[in-house]
Amino acid sequence: MKIKGSGVLILGVIFFVSCATNPKTTPANESEDFAALAPGAVAYFAIDVPRSRPLLEFISLGGFSGKDAAEFLDKTDSAVVAAYPPESGRSFLVAARGKYPSWRLGLSFAFSSAWKKIPSTAGISYWRSDRNGLSVFLNSRRALVSDGDPLVPPPGVAAPAVFGTLRRDAFLSGWTDDGGASINRFLTLLEIPLQIPADRILFGIFDAPEGKNGKEYEAFLRIETPSVSHAKGLLAVFSLTRIFMVGLAPIDEEDPLILAAALFAHIPTQEDAALIIRTGPLTPQGIALLFNMLSLYSN
Repeated sequence: MKIKGSGVLILGVIFFVSCATNPKTTPANESEDFAALAPGAVAYFAIDVPRSRPLLEFISLGGFSGKDAAEFLDKTDSAVVAAYPPESGRSFLVAARGKYPSWRLGLSFAFSSAWKKIPSTAGISYWRSDRNGLSVFLNSRRALVSDGDPLVPPPGVAAPAVFGTLRRDAFLSGWTDDGGASINRFLTLLEIPLQIPADRILFGIFDAPEGKNGKEYEAFLRIETPSVSHAKGLLAVFSLTRIFMVGLAPIDEEDPLILAAALFAHIPTQEDAALIIRTGPLTPQGIALLFNMLSLYSN
């Protein structure tokens, strides 16, 4: 998922503030991960950072990859990320949990002319650098980073009811409420004659058995449609479209056909008005393509 902002710059900011004194006030919604994120995002992601480290080398989240932010990830246990459309006033928001050294924050910012304290609409102040285009709130256990206001007034975002079960065993998971636009633009790119009437797509990434290509992964997608009849029709069309995938081979590891072949590897199942898809094995590059499909192609 590519979001506006320099990875190296964000990494520098995180470590610049991570040496700081702890602010005396913490966000009201800190007890709930997604409550720290604002509504209206193109996509939301939850990351079990220690388990996801091999994949984070390939995926850009919050404007930085695992390669750029290795030291920060070493201090982070989990994170939720939101990607927003341009008109929202912010393009990304990262809310991370971990153990961050925090005793020198005041001193660090006091000696920097690039940063100033800004009152948030949530009633709490944060540090803002117009020069870098970044806003940061951080204490010893929580880091909030955005290119807009990083603090969100209550109630924030509530995850879909079925998301908790999906997230429990997945080390990467999330959802998009613009599911139809996301996947249909991807299918159009591949010239696949299928349009999916999706309201929301939820997904989780899991380990797959070791394959011939080394470490591989599987994705679980729940495509929610407007009605049971839509899901039934989509199931039939999806099965027919699998015929078009026979014989198509990707050119390289970044070819979108890698993801397409995985999406159509198994016949999906129906659960009320939702279609359940279990992908074939995916390499880390294939998982990165999945993230692009769920976020980049929606913009």
